[in-house]
Amino acid sequence: MNSQVHILQVDRLSAGYGQRTVLQNVTFSLNQGEVLAIIGQNGSGKSTLLKAIAGLVNIISGTVMYKGEPLPAMQPHLLIQKGISSFLQGGLILPALTVEEHFELAARQCETVFDKKLSDKVYDHFPLLGGLKKQRAGNLSGGERQMLSFGIFLVQDTKTWLLDEPTAGLAPEIVAFTVEFLERKRREEGISMMLVEHNMDVALRLASHVMIAKEGTVTQKFNPEEFHKETFLETFVYN
Repeated sequence: MNSQVHILQVDRLSAGYGQRTVLQNVTFSLNQGEVLAIIGQNGSGKSTLLKAIAGLVNIISGTVMYKGEPLPAMQPHLLIQKGISSFLQGGLILPALTVEEHFELAARQCETVFDKKLSDKVYDHFPLLGGLKKQRAGNLSGGERQMLSFGIFLVQDTKTWLLDEPTAGLAPEIVAFTVEFLERKRREEGISMMLVEHNMDVALRLASHVMIAKEGTVTQKFNPEEFHKETFLETFVYN
């Protein structure tokens, strides 16, 4: 795998909500198999950047390219069909639906069906969910909901993941499960990820590169030799 193959290219992107501009002149690329963590203080535009790429906020100017083609604002199911899954804050869960109904809906978004092959793929990966097929998602524990969210990604079978605060509000053991799952997917399947994460230990452990969001724009990408230095956060994030 060539880690320098650009999967996603963002060029001079400005975006916001209504008349309010939140991001200004953001330029970067996400390479194949890369985990690019965006870190920074609250209000710096991290989540807005993921939402702009996902077409959920207004792009004022600039371009987003995916695999060399323009990525216009589109409905989520069309984004999935292009190969991009999004995990927004709070996950992908609809409390009134059962576990299996979530997977059936995810398959429908991909214009397929949740057949035995897909069922085996998900439940072999998350055996605990196999005994909860008819359980409503609103009655699941935090760890079970996290498994359900990642099971949806498996059904969607995408290779680029936009992850917005995937460990927010989770117990330490579920955070550890999440980190292990994401590490394994990158290692075994070469999943490309953009990760917004408030937990700096998680962000720096998962990241192959780091960008810092500040005042509506982003820095250059830092490599591991730079962001694992003891003074990195103090120097670049909190000053």
